[in-house]
Amino acid sequence: MTTTTRGAPRGGSAPAGGARTGRAAAPTRTRPAERGPAPRTGTARAPRRPAAPARAPRMPFVLLVLGLLAGALISLLALRTVLVEDSFTIARLQAENSELVNRQESLQEEVVHLESPERIAREAEDMGMEQGEAPGFLYTDEGRVSGEGSGGASGDGP
Repeated sequence: MTTTTRGAPRGGSAPAGGARTGRAAAPTRTRPAERGPAPRTGTARAPRRPAAPARAPRMPFVLLVLGLLAGALISLLALRTVLVEDSFTIARLQAENSELVNRQESLQEEVVHLESPERIAREAEDMGMEQGEAPGFLYTDEGRVSGEGSGGASGDGP
């Protein structure tokens, strides 16, 4: 039974330290040993993970996040602008409302003044009207007129 080692020169053993001998030796190339399945031992090893896929580039993700942040900022600014504009509109409408309330109150005071009986009587006199006497009443079934304002009418029937 002979044993041969792979990678060792056939003519004997190689000199230690790679020193050359008197004869020229051809360079030897060794093959890597082919491995078969590893012998199983008492400890179980975790199954091998498949090779990790190549990492996705980070730049598109960073640009997406920056774009979303910029969009959110722009939408917040637009919303803020609309709210400020609405607050100015509300302030203007409230001022206009208070002015209209004041105008309504002054007009109501003017109506109360114009409806006063003293003013109406004074303007009637200025127009040449005279104050009337007590009213007279006509009783048709009896054929008579009563009251101070009967004037020249007689109390006699027909």
